[in-house]
Amino acid sequence: MKDPTGADATLLTPQKPPAPEVTSGPGEVFAGRYELLGLVGRGGMGAVYRVRDTLVGDVVALKMLEVGPALAPEWLERFRREVRLARRVSHHHVARTFDLGEHAGRLFLTMEFVDGENLQALLDRERALSPARAARIALALCEGLAAAHAAGVVHRDLKPANVLVEAGGRVVLTDFGIARAVAGEASSRTQGLVGTPLYMAPEQLESGEVDARADLYAMGLVLYHLLTGEPPFTGESAMAVAFARLRQPPPDPRSRAAVPDVLAELVLHCLSREREGRPESALAVAAALRDWLVSAGEPVEVHGPPTPVGTTTGGALASVTPTGTRSTPRTPLRSSEQSVAVLPLRYSGPREHEALGDGVSDALIDLLSRTAGLRVQSSGATQRFRQERDPRVAARELGVELLVDGTVQSLGRTVRATLRLVEGASGTQRWSGRFDDTDEDLFALQDRLSQRVTEALRNELLILRYRDAAPDEALALYRQVLSRVRIMPRSMVDETVTPLEHVLSLAPGFLPAVAQHAVASLRAGFLRATDSERDWDAVGRVSLERASRLAPDLAETRLAQSLLAIQEGRLRDAVVALRDALDRAPTFAFALQVLGNLQCEAGRAGEGMERLKLAHALEPGLSIALIEVARCGAMRGELDTYRWCMERLEAQPLLALPTLILRMRVAAWTGALDEVRRCQDALREDPNPIAAHALAYCGLVLGELDADGAMASLDGLLARKLNPRFASLLRQMATEQLCLRGAPERALPYLHQAADTALIDLEWMDRCPALAPLRPLPGFAEARRKVRARVEAIWSA
Repeated sequence: MKDPTGADATLLTPQKPPAPEVTSGPGEVFAGRYELLGLVGRGGMGAVYRVRDTLVGDVVALKMLEVGPALAPEWLERFRREVRLARRVSHHHVARTFDLGEHAGRLFLTMEFVDGENLQALLDRERALSPARAARIALALCEGLAAAHAAGVVHRDLKPANVLVEAGGRVVLTDFGIARAVAGEASSRTQGLVGTPLYMAPEQLESGEVDARADLYAMGLVLYHLLTGEPPFTGESAMAVAFARLRQPPPDPRSRAAVPDVLAELVLHCLSREREGRPESALAVAAALRDWLVSAGEPVEVHGPPTPVGTTTGGALASVTPTGTRSTPRTPLRSSEQSVAVLPLRYSGPREHEALGDGVSDALIDLLSRTAGLRVQSSGATQRFRQERDPRVAARELGVELLVDGTVQSLGRTVRATLRLVEGASGTQRWSGRFDDTDEDLFALQDRLSQRVTEALRNELLILRYRDAAPDEALALYRQVLSRVRIMPRSMVDETVTPLEHVLSLAPGFLPAVAQHAVASLRAGFLRATDSERDWDAVGRVSLERASRLAPDLAETRLAQSLLAIQEGRLRDAVVALRDALDRAPTFAFALQVLGNLQCEAGRAGEGMERLKLAHALEPGLSIALIEVARCGAMRGELDTYRWCMERLEAQPLLALPTLILRMRVAAWTGALDEVRRCQDALREDPNPIAAHALAYCGLVLGELDADGAMASLDGLLARKLNPRFASLLRQMATEQLCLRGAPERALPYLHQAADTALIDLEWMDRCPALAPLRPLPGFAEARRKVRARVEAIWSA
């Protein structure tokens, strides 16, 4: 496979030695997040790796950028702006740019991984293509360019090496915005050119002033090469070829191959030396190519923005209406999609933070576009509505059903986003929300704000999508249930399951409630709801079967499937379901929490802790997400993290017992026996049977209980039919107790029993201070190998 991002922009400046490659082998994790799957290739801008983003489970391309030995801060900021701009482009024929990062002094980009070969390799092998095939490839590129130009992004380095062709035929344009960003750094150091001379427009060579018409010139060169099998200009060097274009008109492609007249004229039109002589837009070139293909009897599939009124159907170029303005018709939508536009958010506050408005807007668009079931307009399409605030006008012009509008206010260190969801046809406000956040890092703050807003919008958009299936009473009750779920209800049955059953009695076809009922029922079973008349395990399974049949595409259904898989010990299936849920809803806090918990146990605690912190930031009432963060923080010696979590956990009455047990264990690990005694006193006040086991832990650690008696009681409990994961936890605590009493040899059998059944807690095995005397024993390594194999099977999903 060829370089999936086409990364070989040529720097016409003295070249520095390549940056060191990532030396970790396959399976290793780079920057705490990206699992290396293999080196794909190397281009002029850096090495490209195929990696798995462990945060969401996707395979992506990671490009290590070679841009200089020392990055000026102003250049790095410029690069961030360009990458942020490139992220706006979302199109079938454009490889998405995801993120920019820096790790160990290396700057890297993550992008969509496209499994195919680049167009240059295809041309090297096949030379000239048939006119129809060449026109199809060019049409795909023009549709991608049109989407980019609409978002305000100019490619600047369009060439065959930056075009990928998948095995299935999809044509994908890569590396938007990167050449421009590199240009800023290179020119600031050397006054040299950046790009590929063979495909530079004349003005790019002469003055460096580039707009969308430079991409059209490069498009003409690419189409010429596709039709004839060779570029129009040749010479002894790349620069000689480039400057030949400044002195000579392009040769007619018909002199070199049998090229249809319409395509030949279109190529020559794109290759005009003067910008004003080229087609007015990529959309116009796409229209001409599409018309020719139709006239040649070739079926055409459209993947682009709606064609403006006034576009010609028989000529090569588009025209405008007599008034000189364009009118965008309403775009037909698939029935499974909702169309949404985020209008530029208005900003108020200090001028130095005024980029926050656009930053939150862009991040919100990006997150919503990754949410299943939504069709989101790019920020380039909505820029003209910065002043026009009539939602009916904006919705009509943009061809969308729903609009998001609002403000961003900077108030000292606090930023407040106030958002409204408006129905475009009527101008009726359907939802509003206010979100406050504080952070010294403005980039982190705008990302977190946009994530919180996206999750709130996702839930409301889901209600609106299915509102015709439910009366107003059912919708109002469903919204109440959602608000209770976010603050951890005291009774899963009384506050979530029962109201959801009422909603479903009023509206059996309201699919959000169908999926939520499955989640709530399974959680009720997991928490051992005290309702003697109902078998909650059975209720949960029946509810999940209904949700899987009626609402299989909802993220909540996939979360419910993962909960059942966890209860049954099918952890690999749980991971598959959770990753799918997060593919559909990247900001789904409850799915983030469940997956983060699994990662903290199963050998990926660093990623899991970050995911759990994000879940808590998205849903501050989801304090249960902090239990594992606190535990792992304590085991890692990150006491500030532990204390921060415990302050918040101890303010949650519903989490009093798990928080108290964790505090007891950490005190025992660190030898804080006075703290263990205080926990012991508090545990005596709790009637929960689990508190009795924790009291035994305290008694053994404090020397108040005989080890034989304590273990005999535990062995009796373990002889019962218990959930394997709960039994594993009891054995873990027994192992800790015996190690803390100075009896690691007696602890080893309990560790082996856990390792032979359901133990996946590698973080505990490797880091728990209580196990220090156990690790040197020969049997420990054998137990760890068993657990490691189980963990690897989980993440092979």
